Amino acid sequence: MWFSNTCFRLYIPDGVLASVGNIVYFSRVEPQSTLMQYLSPSSLSGEPIVTTLDKKAIQLERKKLFAELELSGETTIEMNGRSFTKNDIIQYYEDLLKEDGLKYHATVADDPVLLVFLETAHIGRKESFLKNPMYTDAQFINWVSPYFCHAFITFMNACFLDPDEDGLVALLRNKLLMTQADTEKGWQAVMKIVMGSISTLEEYYKSTGEVKLAKAKDLMEFRYIRLVQLLPNDRFGPVKDKYAFSILQACVFTFNRNRQTGNYVSTWLENAQLLAASEEVIAQIAKKREELEAVLIPQESGPVYGGSGAGAPAQTSPWGVIKLILFIVLFLVRLATCRHW
Repeated sequence: MWFSNTCFRLYIPDGVLASVGNIVYFSRVEPQSTLMQYLSPSSLSGEPIVTTLDKKAIQLERKKLFAELELSGETTIEMNGRSFTKNDIIQYYEDLLKEDGLKYHATVADDPVLLVFLETAHIGRKESFLKNPMYTDAQFINWVSPYFCHAFITFMNACFLDPDEDGLVALLRNKLLMTQADTEKGWQAVMKIVMGSISTLEEYYKSTGEVKLAKAKDLMEFRYIRLVQLLPNDRFGPVKDKYAFSILQACVFTFNRNRQTGNYVSTWLENAQLLAASEEVIAQIAKKREELEAVLIPQESGPVYGGSGAGAPAQTSPWGVIKLILFIVLFLVRLATCRHW
């Protein structure tokens, strides 16, 4: 054995395990309402938003949608890539008729980056929301928060399934337009994703046989670890430590099973050390890295066959090479002399 496992405890929130591809994570316990995905009025009509509230125009647009729904013979209608029932349409247009509804929609429309984020849960590299005074208005925040929270959770799920460091950096540099309650809801969704990854690593190194190295290794690679590293320490510090410690345990398990994985294990331990938030865990991982290097250095003189101390093949002596060269030269000289006679 290289070294043994030790204990590390942290509270794990409740959640439901789910998986997509090689990444296993905690899914949201309750699915989000379709209405919480933002849809701009201009996306429906194709016309720019006007802030003057025209009830007749809104009611006319609603009647047109009802007519389309009835003519189609379907129970839902597709709009901007989303399915709406009749009740959804009624609710959507009632919201438009509320006080300041179109004003807030116009505010979003004036900010292309925010509009795209709310509708598609995507933000590009170095993109920023506008510095709009409305973004500090409590009433606007209350209105936009459910839409922003929906986009935030959708983005985070996609980001961790297909690591998007640039997008995460861009989002976290912007003001998160959510109420305190929705902010907690959003970060709890991220917590479930990270804790799900930790659970996958724990299943791997506890040798239940259900999780293979091919799946666990994705959760120890830097492109995935970097996402966790970017999360705010005030919320995720202890979780980062637990994740880093789980990587350490997985590395111990992997190396003890196969000494030929030493270089991979060394890289994963380095990632774990970069991820850890506390000095205690950083020091603990650093110590284990030193122990690993001490084991790997003797192996550099030759591969270890069979992983159980079998001897390495003998290396050719430099003097043996020189003797061989001299023998060949003398042979060629003698051969040339014989031909001359």
